This record gives sequence, C-alpha cells and structure tokens, in this order.
Amino acid sequence: MVKRKVYKVVATLLILSVFPLVSVLAVQYSNWRTFTSTAQVRYVDYFDDTLHVMTSGGYLKIDPSTLEMTKITNDDGLGTNDLYYILKDSSGEEWLAGYGRLLRKSGDEYRPYVFFDRNNNLLSLYCLADDSNQLWIGTSAGLALFSKNVDGGQIEDLYSRFGDFNPEPAVYDILIMGDTIWIATSSGLAVADKSRPDLLKSFVNWKTFNSSNFPELIYDTVSALAYYHNQLYVGTKKGAYYLSITDGDTSFVRVPTRATIRVNHMRVMSDKLYIYATGGYFIVSESGTAWGDITSFPNAGFAGGYFVPEGHWIGMQYNGLYYGEGANFSKIDDGGLLSNDVTAVYADDSGRVGACFRSYGAAKYENGLWTPLTMNIGSGAVAVVNDKNDGTWVGTWGNGLNYVNGDTSINYDETNSTLRGVLEGPSYVVVSALATDGRYLYIDCYRALDGNPVSIVDLNNRTRWISFGIGDGITTDQVNSIDVYGNNVAIGTDYSGVYYLYLGDDPFSKGDDSTVNFREDNFWLGSNNVNTVRFDNDGVLWVGTKYGLSRYDDGIERFVNIVLPDGFGPEVTHLFFDRRDNIWIGARNGLARYDAAKHSIEVFNILNSGLADNLITALSINPITNDLWIGTPSGISVLKSNIGTPTTDAAKVIAFPNPFIIRSSNDVLTFNYQGNATVRIFTPTGDQVRELDVNIPWDGTNQEGKKAVSGVYFFLLTASDGAIGKGKILLVRQ
Repeated sequence: MVKRKVYKVVATLLILSVFPLVSVLAVQYSNWRTFTSTAQVRYVDYFDDTLHVMTSGGYLKIDPSTLEMTKITNDDGLGTNDLYYILKDSSGEEWLAGYGRLLRKSGDEYRPYVFFDRNNNLLSLYCLADDSNQLWIGTSAGLALFSKNVDGGQIEDLYSRFGDFNPEPAVYDILIMGDTIWIATSSGLAVADKSRPDLLKSFVNWKTFNSSNFPELIYDTVSALAYYHNQLYVGTKKGAYYLSITDGDTSFVRVPTRATIRVNHMRVMSDKLYIYATGGYFIVSESGTAWGDITSFPNAGFAGGYFVPEGHWIGMQYNGLYYGEGANFSKIDDGGLLSNDVTAVYADDSGRVGACFRSYGAAKYENGLWTPLTMNIGSGAVAVVNDKNDGTWVGTWGNGLNYVNGDTSINYDETNSTLRGVLEGPSYVVVSALATDGRYLYIDCYRALDGNPVSIVDLNNRTRWISFGIGDGITTDQVNSIDVYGNNVAIGTDYSGVYYLYLGDDPFSKGDDSTVNFREDNFWLGSNNVNTVRFDNDGVLWVGTKYGLSRYDDGIERFVNIVLPDGFGPEVTHLFFDRRDNIWIGARNGLARYDAAKHSIEVFNILNSGLADNLITALSINPITNDLWIGTPSGISVLKSNIGTPTTDAAKVIAFPNPFIIRSSNDVLTFNYQGNATVRIFTPTGDQVRELDVNIPWDGTNQEGKKAVSGVYFFLLTASDGAIGKGKILLVRQ
C-alpha cells in the first residue's frame, strides 16, 4: 500500500484568495497494474545523469549510457499517466506536472497536489518555472503561483486575466528573466513585472501581444518561449519569431524555416537554439538556421529533445522516443501498448488477453509484451472477441470485420459476407460490436445500407452468413452493442432503445423468430440512448444508457432503473458480471462494483484507485486469474483479483491471503469458490467463531462483531450441492 498525503488545491478563479483543502488519501496501488503507450512525448529533460521523459502514458527514466529504462505510471504513485513537464528546482527537488496534479518527488514517493477549477473539474498543468521558494505553474485555465514551503506546499494565488485577453487562457510556457515574467498562452504572449505578485491580479498590469496588434501572431496561440543571444524567441502555430524592439518600435521577426510549422518546444543547448516543431527540428546559431535531418523518423511531429554526451534524444508527438545523431536515429521501445486510446479488451477462457485501439488496430498480450496482430487491420479497431478455434475477430470503424488465426487472416466486407457499408460509402463497413456463444459470432454492422444491421456467422463454417434488419422488426440501423444468452440476442441502439430477438435453436432458420423493441415509453427503459447491453449469469438483461442503469424484470415485464451512488454516472458506458454475480459498471466518470452479497456499491476513480482514466471504454475479466481488465482513453488498468484463481471444486477451495494479517479494518480474507456456499470458521477446539456466505469476506471478527485473536483457525465450506471444502487459516493481528 502506498500512503500519500494529498493536497487538494481548489482553483476557484473568481475569488481573490484561495485556501487549499487538505485531506489524506490512502490508495491501495498494489492491487492495480497499468499498461500504457509512451508514444506521445510531451517533454524531455536531462539531469542527474538521467534522461527524464514526460508522456501521455507515464514517466520514463533512462540511463543514456546503458539505455536502461524505468517506466513510472499512476499505480507507482503518480496518480496520473498524463504528464506534461518535469523540473529540478534550485534546491534539488524534483517536480512533475500533469493532468490534475502537481507532484513533488521525495525519495521514491510522490506527494500530489490536486488542482481543480471552479466547476470541480481537474486542471491540466502544462509547465513549471522555478522562482526560489515558489513555483509558477501554467494551467489549462490560467497561471498559478505555488509556495513550496507554506503548510507543506500550497497555492498562493491564481491569475486568469491578462490585459485584453479573454479570461482563463491556457498557459503553455513560462520564462522568468529577473523580475519579469513572460507567459505563452492560447490567447497570445503576455509579460509583467512579478516583483509584486499581488499586482498581477489586475489585468492592467500585463502587457499583451496577439494578432490584433501583431499580424505575425495569427491564430494567437503562443506555445513556446526561449531566450537566446539577448533576444526573446516565441513559438506559435505558424512558426518561430524573435521579438525585436528598436527605438521603441516592437516587431516579430520570423525565424527562417523550410515550411510553415507549429512550434512545440524550444531549448538552448551548446550555444544553439533548437526548435522542435511539426515540420521538423531546426537549429539556430550565429551562422544562421539549419534544418535537422528527419529521414530517420516516421513523421515530422517533433515534441522536444535534449543533447547528452552520448547523442541527441528526440521525443515525437505520436511516435515515441528516438536516439541518435545526424541521419541515424533509432526508436526506443518501452514494450507497452500500441496506443493509449483503448476501445475494447478481451480475455478468453484460455486466459488470452488482447485489446483494440482507435488509431492503431489491435494487439495481443504475450510474455509481458504487447504485440500487434499479424494482419493489417488499420485504424479504428473498436470490437474484439476470440472464438473456440483460437481465432480472433476484430471489428473496425470502416474496414469491416477481420479474422486472424496464426498465419490465416481474412477481411470480411460487403464482397464476401452479409456486412454492408454505410449509405455515403458502400465500401466503408462499420462493425461496432461483437458477441459470441461459442457456436456463432453475432455482429453489429452500424448503418448498413441495406437496412440489415445485424449479422451472424457460423464459426464452424465461416462462409455461412445471415443478416437481420427491417424485415425482422429491427427498424433502426444505428446499432452499437450486442450480447447473446441461449437463444436470445439483445441489441443496443443510439436512439431507439433495445431490440430483443428470440432466434430459436438455429439462428439460420427464421421461422420461429420474434422481436421486441424495449423503449422508454413501453417498457420503462431508463433511456432510448443505449451504450451497452449485457446478460448476467442467469440470463437477466441489463442495459447501460445515457441516463443510468436498467434491469429487465420478468415478473413485472418491464425495466427497473437502478439508483447509482451520488456523483457516479449517470451515463453508463459498459457492464460486466463476474462469476460471483458482482456487477462491474463503467461510466464516463469512473468504475463501480456492485457487491451481490452485501448489496453495496464501491466507486473507483483516478483519485482513489489505480485507474488510468475515469472514462471507461471497455471491461473484461480473465477467467483464469479473475483479474478485471479495464480499457480507457489513457491506457489499460488491471484490478487484480482478491480471491485468487476461482474454482468450482469445493475440495480445492483456499482462503486468501493466508497468513491473514490484519493491520487495519480494510484487511479481509476471501475464499476462491465461485458458487453458492456457506463458510463456517472454528477455533482448534471446535468452537464456531463465524458463519457467513462465501461471497462475503471475513473481517476477522466473530458472530457478535468482536475481534478474533491472533492464532490458528479452521474453515469448513459447504456448497449448495453438499460438496465440502476445508482448510487452515493463520490470523495475525498487527
């Protein structure tokens, strides 16, 4: 367990003074694991003989001499993978800036200061500047002044008005020169005297430069600043300039580059100015401007870089980190995800795990590494399942359905299946969701132009297809989710509720089929805007909608809407049921677990767990390990099972953890039996201490709620079918 003191900084930009709320948050990161991609590099720095790389997928520390790499992510204590900046201040302390958090490094631990805006949304922290006992922080809604020492660190002031700029511009870079502070913002360039920070609250004390008075600053955004050879250099969306002031006349002089470029970062090294931009990287010296050789790179999106004695390290906007010199650069791979924008995850009965990515196709997880599938799926992979024949099926947004099995790869589209493209482009085939019952694959074909948006393929004969649509009672083509249980198929739609199909024993024979449309107005569905449909282990249909969670009740033949905890939801994006009938609920603002035994709901988010992101895009449970795999736009989070590998054999049941060490009220003991059973706990002399349902963890108390003393105990599990399991427990109180 990583225990951290969290300083919650409420950035209420409308008031004159701000007092941070201080709270203590203990997060059990040991239960979480994160997989990310570091392809999107934001910033590169070098100190203490180490290269420090900030990315949207975590923090890389690299020894340039040995190329030894350490990857640090949210479950290592950062609390966020979305990082923008790192700074070593004049006292030797390290500070990291990222989404919602300023992180102060202390040894191997990170003390977070959490930044919220006035609407209680997390701010992005883009840059830092050291100013003795204070830090200046550029945020997505203005400038902050932070004291390093007062109360262990707290915000001193917030600045949101700069001259004639619109309020609350994003601040992307900061340059301090004596008592002068320059800031690069989304509204232009601003400068002020910082010797009296209180005076910076007034917009009149800022001098500003933007396109209204300097046409060179077209689009207004200033992204980077540098001071080189007694001149201020400014990076913009359209190139780099230096500020020239002659006889009171101010102008921006363009730095000659080969093309119009967006500047991402500028740095002075070895008496040269390096400009990293979308059009390449450029080197400014006394002899002029030279263009860096970019033939070693897949594109020209340069985010930043640093020269070390061994060579030049360059971070790319979308293609990771490179090292080399001249025209010879090599990519440094961290073995992580292909991309962070995860759209689907799977874990099949054999324990195979994989994922889809909106921009980079699909990959499988093997031997600790993520490997792309062996066919060119292209971008827009959004759905994936494995079949019983070891085949992987990947649905894409525009490239149809793809099948991969060893060296075999097949693309299914309008030419060789019942799938159809959209009206605007018949060859643009969108497969939005997949489900399988082992015999057949059930497919959502979004906006199929023939009005048949649901297809089925026989997994034992992949040439055998059938489709369903208007003629079968499905009167919309905007389908987005699908699930199957027995002879029943549920289809979620964008605006038309749920279609419930009974297909009989043979879905290729339509003679006994029936279709019902569940909507708000006829079956009390929570909303017609459906995101996900899922059958539970008993075949009960659950629906996640834009406005909540609904369960179909056969007894009253309508939906019952589930009350979610305050602050969670209401939009439900994904659902999954584990083998103990607990419901995992994904939302746009976190993850929830409904405990079927306790009838309680626990909520996880990026502030109290190892989640990579609050937006849940996919859920799956590995049936071998019982671990929960969670897809997000910021990578994959894995919540490790607290019951170990589940078993249906009562004789093989174990208690976990054992020894059962109790340090706090959060420590509990569970049993890995995945069925209905009763557990009784005894002392060595045969006295019963506690009786409880197998799904309810033991907290180390007896039937009266008193603490059981340290020592040896025995458990006896009796399954609903009469099977018996037993074992020994060592309880240790600390």
